[in-house]
Amino acid sequence: MKKRVADVVMETLIEFGITKCFAVVGGGAMHLNNAMLVCKDMDKYFHHHEQACAMAAEAYAKYSGRMAAVCVTSGPGATNALTGVLGAWQDSLPMIVFSGQVRYEISVQKSGMPLRYRGIQEYEIIPAVKNMTKYAIMLTDPLAVKREIVKAIQIAMDGRRGPVWLDIPQDIQNARVEEEDFYKPEQFSSPIPPVQDIEVKDVLDALQRAKRPCILAGSGIVNSHLREEFSEFVDKMQIPAIGGAWVVDNFYLEHPLYFGSSGNIGPRTGNFILQNADVVLVLGNSLGFRQTGFNQEGFAQRAKVYMVDADPYEAKKPGLKIEKWIYGDLKSFFRSSFTCKLNKEDHEEWITYCNRLKKEFTSFEGAKKAKESERVCMYYFWEMFQKYEPEDSILTLGNNTANSAKMQVGVLKKEQRAMGNYSCGSMGYDLPAAIGAAVASGKRVFCVTGDGSFMMNLQELQTMVHYHLPISIVIFNNEGYGAIRQTSKSFFDGAYIGASPDTGVSFPEFKKIAQAFGFQYLCCETNGHVEEKLKAFFASKERVLLEVMQALDDPVVPKVMSRLDENGKMLTPALQDMYPFLEKNELEKWML
Repeated sequence: MKKRVADVVMETLIEFGITKCFAVVGGGAMHLNNAMLVCKDMDKYFHHHEQACAMAAEAYAKYSGRMAAVCVTSGPGATNALTGVLGAWQDSLPMIVFSGQVRYEISVQKSGMPLRYRGIQEYEIIPAVKNMTKYAIMLTDPLAVKREIVKAIQIAMDGRRGPVWLDIPQDIQNARVEEEDFYKPEQFSSPIPPVQDIEVKDVLDALQRAKRPCILAGSGIVNSHLREEFSEFVDKMQIPAIGGAWVVDNFYLEHPLYFGSSGNIGPRTGNFILQNADVVLVLGNSLGFRQTGFNQEGFAQRAKVYMVDADPYEAKKPGLKIEKWIYGDLKSFFRSSFTCKLNKEDHEEWITYCNRLKKEFTSFEGAKKAKESERVCMYYFWEMFQKYEPEDSILTLGNNTANSAKMQVGVLKKEQRAMGNYSCGSMGYDLPAAIGAAVASGKRVFCVTGDGSFMMNLQELQTMVHYHLPISIVIFNNEGYGAIRQTSKSFFDGAYIGASPDTGVSFPEFKKIAQAFGFQYLCCETNGHVEEKLKAFFASKERVLLEVMQALDDPVVPKVMSRLDENGKMLTPALQDMYPFLEKNELEKWML
């Protein structure tokens, strides 16, 4: 029996458990669009911008560990999706993108000439996405459709995960092929070797022998959907664990061996533990500058650093000093570790020190300055948010100063999730991510963002409404781009442009936006109103938009900040020496 290639695309996705597709329709993808229509097993969500499709798919993968599909048209439809794909690439999240394309016979690729375009709304997208995908091809042979999709899915999910992209011309989409003539999928062989048990045993023994061992976990734990395995590993090892920089939910603060995150915005507890450790095991953390700070020599300088990573290049980056690197994926590492018999050492004194740090240094350091009658301090807001949020709350975070604070705070309880776009950091991530998380979870989602980020994908409010998704939103209103104003204050004596209403960027009345899209509107103007408004926010059965009038000068603290030494030389301190700076004797007291 003959089958249409576009239908085989959908059938193959369903066969491999990919049942969600985020899309914007267009002429270049018309046969793919029609195949979506007739495929009853595929759940379809149509957005108002292709960027939102890719960002929703990214959050879907981050929450569920599964892939979603993205379907866009040719030319501008494909290029619009790029920022979302970049976010998935840098955060190591799988998705499969299908773009429509002009008929192959009239395409630039077929011509063999360096044309800018030939067909209507044509852009040769594959060269553009090669460096942000694990696999990207134009499908030119109808017989290869199933083979290529299966190959792409396997590559996307193997090792360090990431997006894949298939560009399918209109005539290929619509081609009819006898079912038995399709090329069979090839046997997939992962290029990543299984970890060796002896290597794992050596590392675990080194951790147990150490006086001050710790585990440094990165986003690879969450993005590989290994939170349960990581928790079991920490319980087995019985040593302190800290989270990576800007990673919110790979572990939870109520766990007795978890001491919060670390990195260039700390907070202090995790950084002191990291800087005092004598052996550090790095899991799923690429040790970028947000983690190490720009003073790489000062990173974990008292420790031997062991690293497990599925990317062969991360441990080889200039400036890193790695004692031993295990090339392999985390799932394989955990599986091996659970079979190891360990000679458990007593680390009670070290854990007692870690608990003293946890008691001394709060993640809500910035909340101390909050005054009842003043605009809302983001740290005080998050302190109260943590008090009232559900035990299984799901948060998606925009890229704004208030959510940098949430990155420091983390999640309190095991079932809570909080997802941001850690590496790319694109404004506009928040609303599409909330859609992806709501689709993946089937639960209520809380989207927390800033006024600047909110405006980047404002149109996706209608997508939420159309699909009856239970999403409520918090908008921090700091009258523009607070982080840019803070940067300008540090480097340009406070002179800035394009970051506030008086310098070129203004914002609508969010109350009217809420009313236009059918959201209940709440406004929190001062710190004194925070608890009352949060109670109402969580209690409401409707979709809510809560506007929070954020303090205009609300810096992220603590953070690693360069300063001049006594000789006038610019000094970038190590992670333990954070702004606001501790007195010298206080800092030395906590360094063992």
